[in-house]
Amino acid sequence: MPAVAPPSPVGRAFGIVLVVASIIVAVITFSGAAAATGLFGTQGKLTVDKCVPKYGKGSAGGGVHSGSKVLKGAKCTGSFRSSDGNVVDRNAEITLSGRADDDAINRVVREKAADLEVNRASDGELSVTSLVSVANYLCVGFFFVTVLGYGLTCAVAGSFPKKGVGPSRREAEQLLPRPVKATEEWLWVIGGLGLLGSIIFRIVLW
Repeated sequence: MPAVAPPSPVGRAFGIVLVVASIIVAVITFSGAAAATGLFGTQGKLTVDKCVPKYGKGSAGGGVHSGSKVLKGAKCTGSFRSSDGNVVDRNAEITLSGRADDDAINRVVREKAADLEVNRASDGELSVTSLVSVANYLCVGFFFVTVLGYGLTCAVAGSFPKKGVGPSRREAEQLLPRPVKATEEWLWVIGGLGLLGSIIFRIVLW
């Protein structure tokens, strides 16, 4: 049996970066999905006075396409009023992300909609209340759960995507302790099934 390549410090450093980045992004996106359901915080409506769109370069898949540019996001200001009328903020603002809030951006920037259904956190931060945003956040979150699984393998076994640097993917599996390997497999299963379900959910809402 050929010898297994030793762990690469580069691979381990790469894996640690992936693990940390994946956890941060997953926490942010799943928190965004929870806020977008409207089940937490204070539900209400933002009456939009002004929106400043943010354009950038990239494919149309990265945001709402407009001419030769891609609409990456928007910052809107206006007046917030809770559904029960107990909370009023006449200087409210919301930052919309092109990946998560593409439907809301399209309505306020292109269709000039005057109102947005939003959710207000205890610190005053607003987020769009929309099933489309929920689905978008979940797609990103579950994708990074799978990235977390891959990063865990790289961090423990010192594997690296470039051939010849550290053990290969197959060799790395031989170096993983049983609990780590089981964790990686579960992350792939949870992330994969979650991503598939989120994509189907997003297609249904199209």
